[in-house]
Amino acid sequence: MRRPFFAVFALAAAAASLSAQARPATKTVFPDEGPRTWAPRPTVSAITANDLRTRLYQFSDDSMAGRRVGELGNWKGTEYIAREFKRLGLKPAGDDGTYFQVLPYGYSGFDSSAVRLVAAGSPSTAKSEWIPMAPAAALGVGSRIDVTDAPTVFVGRWGEVTLDPAAVRGKIVVYAGGPGGAGGGAGGRGGPAAPLSCDAVPDRFGARMAAYTDSIAAAGRGGRAGGGGAAGGRGGAPVQNALASAGVAGVLFVNLEAIPANTVNGVFTGARGMQPAAPASGPGAATISAATASRIFGRAVDQLAPGTAGANVTARWSYDWKPTPHPARNVIAILPGTDPALAGEYVLLGAHNDHVGTNASGVDHDSLRAVNWVTRRQGANDPVCRPTATQQQRIDSIIKVARATRPPRRDSIMNGADDDGSGTVVMLEIAERFATEKPKRSIIFVSHQAEEGGLLGSRWFADHPTIPLDKVAAAHNIDMIGKGRVDYVKFGGPNSLQMLGSRRLSKDFGDIIDSVNAVRAETMALDKTWDVFENPLNRFCRSDQVNYVRKGVPVTYFSTGYSPDYHQATDEPQYIEYDHSARAARFIYDVMWAISVRKDRPFINGADPRYPSC
Repeated sequence: MRRPFFAVFALAAAAASLSAQARPATKTVFPDEGPRTWAPRPTVSAITANDLRTRLYQFSDDSMAGRRVGELGNWKGTEYIAREFKRLGLKPAGDDGTYFQVLPYGYSGFDSSAVRLVAAGSPSTAKSEWIPMAPAAALGVGSRIDVTDAPTVFVGRWGEVTLDPAAVRGKIVVYAGGPGGAGGGAGGRGGPAAPLSCDAVPDRFGARMAAYTDSIAAAGRGGRAGGGGAAGGRGGAPVQNALASAGVAGVLFVNLEAIPANTVNGVFTGARGMQPAAPASGPGAATISAATASRIFGRAVDQLAPGTAGANVTARWSYDWKPTPHPARNVIAILPGTDPALAGEYVLLGAHNDHVGTNASGVDHDSLRAVNWVTRRQGANDPVCRPTATQQQRIDSIIKVARATRPPRRDSIMNGADDDGSGTVVMLEIAERFATEKPKRSIIFVSHQAEEGGLLGSRWFADHPTIPLDKVAAAHNIDMIGKGRVDYVKFGGPNSLQMLGSRRLSKDFGDIIDSVNAVRAETMALDKTWDVFENPLNRFCRSDQVNYVRKGVPVTYFSTGYSPDYHQATDEPQYIEYDHSARAARFIYDVMWAISVRKDRPFINGADPRYPSC
């Protein structure tokens, strides 16, 4: 981190207002733009916008490199969260008396220095003549192969033959074509389709329009489902069953020319994920070029008949898992409750600490934001499109102002200030507020890891809880609570707060939230339009609350909504609505406090079957 975080002590009365403190010293380009940098200052027990600034400008700084799980920036972020929990006097609730719960997360892939394919006595060159294939249970392909001078046999076109175990046992079977381009040809190497004109992109702004557009798309898919299903069903199932039972030594697909170039070039990059329970079973497989196949059989594949024997092949590769250099960690802490009868129950607050790292190449920051500001109000939720003439004029005018204001800045870092730096620092602000209070029930804070990788940290915690999950009275998940402007969120505004899931398992939970809001001086405008049975944009299923619902824990998801910066390199701290975030944080604290001190925990009605399962 660029600068150390300060310990808490009382702030002297400031002569300037908070808004004056936040005023940027230089001219800005965008209406939501604050200062590019922020000098950290001591935080206080009250939930304030300046505390959030102090935390977020460092947590989502460029030096954190996008906080991708398993990388140094994410490790630094989780270290900071643990230090803050300790400073606040919270009790460790991770593994072995620490604040950390380590996930078995790492890389699976091939060691490029250890792979080998020798065809007809001649070593083959990886990438240009062949590539190993990652294990795939759906294809019956395993994770490793180690054979020397194994006989080969051509068995026909992939997906169109049934293997005879007596003819192929102990041999390497060779198919024409294969998965990922079975038809042959070079179509897989084509470029992306040209983007639609922006005026042809369906309107998905707000829950109602998103639900409507989703329903139209689903109806279209339903109309095509019969034909598509028939075509898809013709292929691999018989082959898969054969590979699993025929005892083949390995599999070669003559299909390299149909594999996209980026797939070929990235074959040794490896895939990130949780440690597999066991290595994938089945024979190892590879994709080879037509020239390599000709070397094995002495003639072109299209001249071969099924059953044709080829030259012997030596093959050696292994698809293995190893942990990332920097551990993937949930960060967990508890403030013990003060009522002996209720302290064994918990009120949970969570947010995810990871984001998506850095891009391979940079783009001009202001130009990217100008385009998205005009054409993609919900960021990555909206497709890239070709601006209309009117939109292009608006984009050009913004860029003109930017160039008159400051030099270009190439940007490749996905800072994740809103997603979910904002939720993380709000969680810490609420923790600091609770640390000065004496709730009856215990409060547990869970900083989830690897939400962007598939909700992995919350799943791991839910499957391996460090407290009894059935003792969690209610859970609160915060994801993206730093935006909410009326010009890029439907029903947005300075007090808006989107809320999903509060009544899915417990009607009481939703009633408590509404009751708290009704008696507060700082009333929030609760937007429940996303919390509908249609689940527009699959919204409810895209954050960590899913894994609490899966375990029967009442949970509410709080957010201020999507923005043009969603999953963009422009998601930086200067574009966060800090006063808005502080208001939302104070409300969530009040809800948690109400649950922590009430006599009875929210009653669980059970899942409402009208909501989709995730």
